Amino acid sequence: MSNSHPLFYRRNLPHWQPRETDFFITYRLYGSIPIQLIKEMQEEYAKAKYLTKNKSSETLQMLDENYFLLYDTVLDKSLNEPYWLEDDTIASIVSDSLKFNDGKEYTLWSSCIMPNHVHVLLSTLKNSSPLDKILQNHKKFTANKCNKLLNRNGQFWQNESFDRVIRDEKHFNATVQYIINNPVKAGFVNHWKEWKWTYLHPDLESPYQ
Repeated sequence: MSNSHPLFYRRNLPHWQPRETDFFITYRLYGSIPIQLIKEMQEEYAKAKYLTKNKSSETLQMLDENYFLLYDTVLDKSLNEPYWLEDDTIASIVSDSLKFNDGKEYTLWSSCIMPNHVHVLLSTLKNSSPLDKILQNHKKFTANKCNKLLNRNGQFWQNESFDRVIRDEKHFNATVQYIINNPVKAGFVNHWKEWKWTYLHPDLESPYQ
């Protein structure tokens, strides 16, 4: 495998993707956030980024995380369709695909499939594909299968995902809590175990009962 793949690149969002790293990833259905709202959030993010351009790396990191929290809150509360992931058959395709590469490309620590987006916590393995390639293959495979079942053509997933490098153990544990409690926060269930499409690695079960 070539080592020339960039560890950092930027599209609408910055992506820092070192090898053998823990990542928190969110990706969503195409059209699940209105375009105008996306533009407004991006403009606010760019404005805040400009005002903090000479600040510490910790300040910039906090800015990125605040932007993510806003993005995720919009996904949870948005009434904008589609909600294809509400369908158990569709959700199972996504879940099975995530678990298929568990132990091959990454260790899957936790995931949660919401009606219009997905959260994942994983650790890429030695000699695994670059994260963006892993996500590209996963999204392409699931999009094709889901579109066939839905009897539709066109884009299924939003092209760009939101990925964050996990900084330390505290950040890792907070991310697990965030993922498994996402359906609780959204008001769908009272306890994380009641949500059918939440996954937690068996090694992590004990502290989160």
